[in-house]
Amino acid sequence: MVVLIPAHDPDPPLLPSDPLDSHLAEELPPRTFNTQPDHYGVYRSYNHSFPTYDPDSIVSVDDIADSPAFAQPSDASHPPWWRSLQSISDNFFTPFLNATVYRLIKFWFGNESNQKSVAELDRLVNEVILAPDFDKTDLEGFRAAKELDRLDSYQGGLQAAFSESDGWKETSVKIHLPADGVAHPSEASAPEFEIPGLFYRKPLEVIKSALREVSAEKFHITPFTMLQKSMEPDAPPERIYSEIYNSDAMIEEHDKVRSQSHASGCNLETVIVAVMLWSDSTHLASFGTASIWPIYMYLGNLSKYARGKPTSFAAHHLAYIPKVSPGTMREHD
Repeated sequence: MVVLIPAHDPDPPLLPSDPLDSHLAEELPPRTFNTQPDHYGVYRSYNHSFPTYDPDSIVSVDDIADSPAFAQPSDASHPPWWRSLQSISDNFFTPFLNATVYRLIKFWFGNESNQKSVAELDRLVNEVILAPDFDKTDLEGFRAAKELDRLDSYQGGLQAAFSESDGWKETSVKIHLPADGVAHPSEASAPEFEIPGLFYRKPLEVIKSALREVSAEKFHITPFTMLQKSMEPDAPPERIYSEIYNSDAMIEEHDKVRSQSHASGCNLETVIVAVMLWSDSTHLASFGTASIWPIYMYLGNLSKYARGKPTSFAAHHLAYIPKVSPGTMREHD
């Protein structure tokens, strides 16, 4: 538990309730408030005032680590977009036509190893052939290439996965295509190729949605400097960098926002949201060639230990970029 104490005299002169909206803010030097050092000598230093609450006081080991022995989160703790994906369809075998083909592809053909083991043979029997919904008549006319093509071209789940109620929008983008041996006066005069099927959410709406989730109670909305007291009496404390919310960049931006005038009559607290964007091509299954290029948004206000925990759902889906092959472009030349 963190005990908050002022860094200066115990009874400092009182400041206006929002000094940065007053002309007195320009006359008063910045003040710092320090927490009591822990048994490692580590403490925090806040500018202007202590935070309204300390999110670390409600963090437990379950919040930053995963273990088979830990209780699994309930559906109520999942963000809305996750619950939407979970309720896409009762037909778990989609896009395949039936559960028989699904089990054969997933539990047998979908295995990455080139040589089947005894354990894999057991899986074929127990999880495919002996499954209650396995029906050998479903395999009449079966062709593996046809089923894999069906998987790669499947688009039926997009409407549910990118629901408008979750803020998703669909658009198309145009790119200019150069051609070898063909000169154009400028890039703008080059032929355009339109790419449909780009799904996105507005960044501001994603941020607002993240701040409404239960996990937002663990966000650090007030950045601070982290220090460690030296064992030497006269030595200065040592600066510690561990998270975005104790970096100079976030502290400086936080002070800039605080220094701006509020709208008339507004006394709401101003905070900084640290936006972190990440993207990489993602293969959608262990079989087939279907892939997509997602863009994720993380918020640096949440500890890196919580962000790295898959069940914390810290990655907010911002956009999905469609994959375009050179062959598709040549078809539109």
